[in-house]
Amino acid sequence: MKIAFAYESAYPWMKGGIEKRRYVIMKALAKNKKNEMHMFTMFREGMPGMEFMHEGVHYHCIGKATAINKMYKKGKRRSIMFSLRFATLVFNGLRRYKFDIVDTDNMPYLHLFPIYMYCKLSKARFACTWHEVWSRHFWNEYMGAPGSVIGYSVSRAGASLPKYHIANCSTTKQQLEKEFKIKPDRISVLPAAVDADEMRRLNRMKRPKVQDKFIVINRLIRHKRPEIAIRAMKKIDAKLVVVGAGPELEMLRKLVNDEGLERKVTFKQNLSEKELFYELITSKALLMPSQREGLSLATAEALSLGVPVAIVDTTMLPKEIRKYCLEEKEQRFHMLVNKILKNYEYYGKRSLAMRDMAISEFSGDTAEDVYGRIMSG
Repeated sequence: MKIAFAYESAYPWMKGGIEKRRYVIMKALAKNKKNEMHMFTMFREGMPGMEFMHEGVHYHCIGKATAINKMYKKGKRRSIMFSLRFATLVFNGLRRYKFDIVDTDNMPYLHLFPIYMYCKLSKARFACTWHEVWSRHFWNEYMGAPGSVIGYSVSRAGASLPKYHIANCSTTKQQLEKEFKIKPDRISVLPAAVDADEMRRLNRMKRPKVQDKFIVINRLIRHKRPEIAIRAMKKIDAKLVVVGAGPELEMLRKLVNDEGLERKVTFKQNLSEKELFYELITSKALLMPSQREGLSLATAEALSLGVPVAIVDTTMLPKEIRKYCLEEKEQRFHMLVNKILKNYEYYGKRSLAMRDMAISEFSGDTAEDVYGRIMSG
């Protein structure tokens, strides 16, 4: 199979769950030497060039990316200009090549139209990967009444373009069927999020001692709600490491100062993968208070490494991953965190016993079957 992935950001030069999930899938597909993998994206600092090979994937940079701190307006809404720029460049990037399948993520929708044109002209199979499906109500919360009409209309029109849809979980599949009336047989579920080989290698290594600390791993934007985890630490005799970057960082630093938590809460950015996994496996739990989530790569990796995950009842995490987590009402979240701290021997053993099941369920190796079905469809 000759497959092109197209998205404005690429891991590891942009750290994010969606970016790493795609990286894991491409890397897994590239193991089969009969597959030829390409990635069309925007250039970011640290990339070796505009055209290069990495982990068996051909990368094509079609323009320069916007810095992460300029990608969001007021820490909430994505800037439309960056999305529009990618949409205007992606057709010309693709048209020099011929592919069997082109896969792109649904957000931020504008790029779906030129990719559809390319697939129509080149007779490539057009697949769209969905991490979230937004209703009219959600669009209204995100953009306000005037903008939500346009946003929802564009997303609905974009959803009608691909013949093939890939949902990151069963919940997303059900939402596609309900919101956009997409036929079930046009949707494949691919809950891939982890590199199974990497997870098993890390699990075979001697583990460092777990510390009296917890960790949050997220892009620091409003709907991720790291402030819930920060406020929980007021009543917890342990430390919190917040890993991530984003427009909410300064607000969160101010919150820590206002609450007098400077000795308990530490912010870290730009960690290497080795450093990130060290922080994760030496923590007593990953705290995931995010409201909007697809499958959540950080959660899947934590579970695959035998690290307990604590979530709030108001999260949108799907049942596939939620069943492995420890859950509590949002206003009582600090009580769950304290319970894990006091009874870590029990919760740690429980999570270690489930890690092999999590690896199998969320392995990127399952991607070969999904794309193989698209190829033969």
